[in-house]
Amino acid sequence: MRTVAFHWSGGKDSALALTALLDDPDVVVDRLVTTVHREGGTSTVHEIPDDLLQAQADSIGLPLQIVAIPGPGLDGYVEAMDAAATRMRREGIDAFAFGDLSASGVLDHKREQFQPLGIDVLEPLWGLSSGECVERFLASGIRAVTVVVDAAVLGPQALGLPLDRAFFAGLPAGADPCGELGEFHSFSHDGPLFRRPVDFELTAPRRFEQEIGTTDGARTFAYWLSTPRARR
Repeated sequence: MRTVAFHWSGGKDSALALTALLDDPDVVVDRLVTTVHREGGTSTVHEIPDDLLQAQADSIGLPLQIVAIPGPGLDGYVEAMDAAATRMRREGIDAFAFGDLSASGVLDHKREQFQPLGIDVLEPLWGLSSGECVERFLASGIRAVTVVVDAAVLGPQALGLPLDRAFFAGLPAGADPCGELGEFHSFSHDGPLFRRPVDFELTAPRRFEQEIGTTDGARTFAYWLSTPRARR
């Protein structure tokens, strides 16, 4: 029996991977772990406010551990996660699970980061193609909407769209069906994983730029964002 912490982003792949773990009789999911910017209190990448992350966790029925990232972007991410993983190992966690697909190519990197700390890495979706992941997501009943899109691929009109078959069919040619190249990110809010729907609304679209390290060096990417927030 594995005692697992699950890295929760709040999006569709996280929800799908967590569903697979909860269905695994050899796994006990002890907690969700999410990373947020210390300044602003929103999650890295998806920009989900910490109160909505907590609302997701409450609806799922698992405790949420928030790991604060001190710098902008992902500055300080590795150090903060190493410290959190060290504490989790002392608390009996023996594996850290993620919702990555094979296309992301991150498994070796995560093993190099966490295995020296005594924590194995689990990837429930590993081995699925993006197309297979989309079909599994559609069959799962999980409901999610777009909250971030790459401005070079999709416009602001793509924000807030439900991730249904029409959305995936309408992606531009060359876009990864699961958004594995950063084409879009999502917010999961309802479905069999949740005990009750997470009530939210989206802010008006805004454009922002972010510098991201790539194999070719740092590049600046532009995005459209509609931040989910608790409905007022």
